[in-house]
Amino acid sequence: MLDSTIPDDPFTQELQRIRQLIGQGQLQPAALALNEAQRRSPQDARVPLLGMRLADAAGNVKGAIQAGRRALALAPNWPVAMLELGARLVHGNQVEQAARDEAMHLASSAVALEPDDPVVLHNAAAIAQASSQKEQALAWRERAHAQRPDDAQLRFALGRSLLEFRRHADAQPHFEWLAQRFPDSSSAALGLLDCALAAGDSATARQCADRALAAAPDDPGVRYWHTVAHGGTPPTQPSDSIANLFDGYAPGFEENLVRDLHYRVPGRIARILNQLHPDRRFNVLDLGCGTGLVGACLGRIEGHIVGVDLSERMIDLASQFGVYSKFHQVNLLDALTHTPSDLYEAITCADVLVYVGDLAPVVPGALRVLKPGGHFIFSCEAAQEGEPDLVLRHPSNRYAHRDSAVERLCREAGFADIQIEQLPVLRMENQVPLPGFLVTARKPVA
Repeated sequence: MLDSTIPDDPFTQELQRIRQLIGQGQLQPAALALNEAQRRSPQDARVPLLGMRLADAAGNVKGAIQAGRRALALAPNWPVAMLELGARLVHGNQVEQAARDEAMHLASSAVALEPDDPVVLHNAAAIAQASSQKEQALAWRERAHAQRPDDAQLRFALGRSLLEFRRHADAQPHFEWLAQRFPDSSSAALGLLDCALAAGDSATARQCADRALAAAPDDPGVRYWHTVAHGGTPPTQPSDSIANLFDGYAPGFEENLVRDLHYRVPGRIARILNQLHPDRRFNVLDLGCGTGLVGACLGRIEGHIVGVDLSERMIDLASQFGVYSKFHQVNLLDALTHTPSDLYEAITCADVLVYVGDLAPVVPGALRVLKPGGHFIFSCEAAQEGEPDLVLRHPSNRYAHRDSAVERLCREAGFADIQIEQLPVLRMENQVPLPGFLVTARKPVA
């Protein structure tokens, strides 16, 4: 985050030493030194600002926010305190609308005080991005770049924002600039790859993918895009990409998905489960639980609902419904692998397999974890007749499946009574109905 220019005096040097201790993970000596600094200068806002960083390093989000408020109370017009507090409000577990509103107010106030400072604008844009205020983030990044056009970090942030708005022609010069100055940068090559794919320039896309792979051969994300650029279908998306995607989606995700995209699958799954278990005595493993829409539609049951998701921020939102017994922040394949056999009466997976892709390891894993007579209920985006069994859609980067292939996979794994319900509107995509299907498959009773 942002730091101001600090005078070269003994007390400042002591604060710098404490900051280094925090950065090195030496939290106990940092805390003792900070207490002494607080005793010596109780009105210096830099002391609670360091307290915020100390609490943050210790994983104490609540304490970090409290310290940030103390720093801001001592220096109410200090952009540093505004931006650091704002960042913690949106990057910790505080994802409520009130926290996002406060963070945006702090960011806007900092920009109002320093409207031409590129670092202030850059950090304010990060807060806006985390608050799902992407248009404001883009506007601040454009202003920051205008103030410091030769800053690579500002260029990259602006380029990524432009790609989010699918303004590939505007983003391309920024990634070209970065690639010229940093020829071994996989990030610059991936940015140009995105632009080439959008323009339908397959040859350039392959060249960019090759450069990215040469720069970062062990990066799962780079390998994924290299396969895409060369016309292949990666079996799945990298876990980090999915987690980052949904951490960013978390603010406002439910409202957008249900209201704007007309997503109704969780409610349909809940009705099926109630029909299968009218006494409501059963246990559910909700794979890719997201914000907990399946649990919210189902409500409290005479059993346990266990949520699995890669996104910490999604889990934070799902926990607010108060119907999940516990959560696991892992990918669904790891969750299935490490779950004992014959444990759950139901496994649900709503709008998740569109990011997982290959179902070959998923379906047998679900069968093993289910109790005999249990049901695996999951949704898929539908591939059309004449398409392969597994299709990676562009530019959404979601997988579509052939219903016949999914049915065959369930049967081969050992499921019985496989029912496929066609959904003409799985969700809306660019105001166009996106077809899908819902599968209910039963594990036979031995």
